[in-house]
Parts: sequence; C-alpha cells; structure tokens
Amino acid sequence: MISSNTRLAAIIGSPVAQSLSPVIHNAVFEAKNLDWLYVAFLVNSSRVRDALSAMSALGIGGFSVTMPHKNEVAKIVGEIGEVDEIVKITKSANTVVLRADNSLWATNTDGDGCCNALEEAMQSTVKGERVVILGAGGTASAVAYVLAQRGASEVVIINRSVDRAQDLAKQIGGVVRVANSTNIAREISSAKIIINTTPVGFGDIGENAKTPIDISLIRSSHVVLDAVYNPLQTGLIVAATNAGAVVVDGLSMLVHQAVLQQQHWTSERYESTDIALMRDGALSHLASIR
Repeated sequence: MISSNTRLAAIIGSPVAQSLSPVIHNAVFEAKNLDWLYVAFLVNSSRVRDALSAMSALGIGGFSVTMPHKNEVAKIVGEIGEVDEIVKITKSANTVVLRADNSLWATNTDGDGCCNALEEAMQSTVKGERVVILGAGGTASAVAYVLAQRGASEVVIINRSVDRAQDLAKQIGGVVRVANSTNIAREISSAKIIINTTPVGFGDIGENAKTPIDISLIRSSHVVLDAVYNPLQTGLIVAATNAGAVVVDGLSMLVHQAVLQQQHWTSERYESTDIALMRDGALSHLASIR
C-alpha cells in the first residue's frame, strides 16, 4: 500500500527506460515489508542540479545515478552536501542519500559491488590478485579504487584513450597503472581477473557480438566479469565460458551494488537472500519481455 508515509527512491540518468533497477529494488522493498517505492526518472544533463534539489524539497530518500551523470552528481553534492572518500578520489558517485537533517551525502557502490560479485564467484578474495580493467570511466575508477583498497597486487587499465586512463591511474595511484598499447596480450595473459567496464557488447547477441578484447587471449585460469548486463550472455561472457574461465555477468555486479545502496538508504541489515531475490526478480522480468 502506497501512502503519505511511503519513502521514494529513484534512478536518475539518460536514458533510464532500459534500467532493471526499479525491478530489483522494489522486489526487496516488498519482500522486507519496507514502505519504500523505487521509480525511474529521466533527467537530462542540464537538470541534474534541479533533480538533486528536489530530493530535499520532496523528501526523496535516495537516488541511484547512472550514465551520464555520475561525475556531475559527485561535483554538485561535493558543493552542496558531503561526499565520502571514494567520491573525492574518483570524482564519480552512483548513490545519493537524503540524511535526517535534510542534507545530501554521496558515495559510489560500483567498486564494492564489483568486488563482492567477484569474490562470491571466486570463493576467495581479490587480495594479492593481478587485475586488468577495460575502460577508464566512472565505473572503472570506482572498481580500481576498491581493488586497490582490498589489496590487489596490481590493477592495469586498458583504454582506447590513453590520456583518460592515465588520469584515472593518477587519481588513485599505488598499484594502479596504465598498460602499454604494445603489451596488451602480455598484460591479459598474466592477469588473474579481467573486468570489462566499457559498453562494448551492449545489445549484441549472436556469433557477431562485439567483444572489448581479442577472445583468444582468455584462458581457463582467468576470472572474467562483464559489467554489461544486456544481454547477460555478452560476447565476452560466452567466450570466457567456452574457455573454461570463471565468469561473472553484469547482473551479479548490478545486484551486489544495489543491495549496498539500499543499506545506505534504509539502514536495514541485508543478507545473501536479498541479493538472490534481486537477481531472480530481474531474470523473471527479462524473461517476461522477451
């Protein structure tokens, strides 16, 4: 039952029509009998500040932030509210909380969501592992930051724009560095974990699906995560499966980061059953629209 006491959360971005976030968040709100409702708001780049102002004006409890607004939200909340360390360093936010005093606070759950999904699949930690990240955008920066915090031995960024990759490596420092374009094959072969944060493969189905790397480089010793979740079986995931690698699809990362968002909004305790509920809800929704 929706009432005047119902708290609202939403995803903001452009586009948002394809987002699975309303499905997965509402599944857990309902299962836990929380008086929350999650919706999608299409917000153009020129209206991001207005959307954030609306949180306090309307009492919207939380925002998920998707492309292309993660950097802009980090900047604005840093000016009018408070951001945590990951947002300060990466300049990217995917989660905004309206606090009890009506102020805004922002964080980024992409990195922890990615690492939690990896560690669940690996049944071990990322500590001491060598990782290659494909891409250098907001998601890549959050993932690289958390990998470094969790003790990865080396995090290598491979990106089409070397300057952007170097900016990311400089932001985080430490074990994060940029791959030399002539050594891509060597970097991938010597890594344990490969993470795709680029949109390559989005919407591609079948034998001609695009992949962000040469799939012949994938070995059974690899753990491969693709942040793309439409389709779940991207060209990269299919190739990694065929190679005998451990695979982690984009939906796994999505639900792991989403449950962390709910923890920030509601202060509720969440468990593995809630993550499973989110995934099952998303899979049911995808099956219904095919």
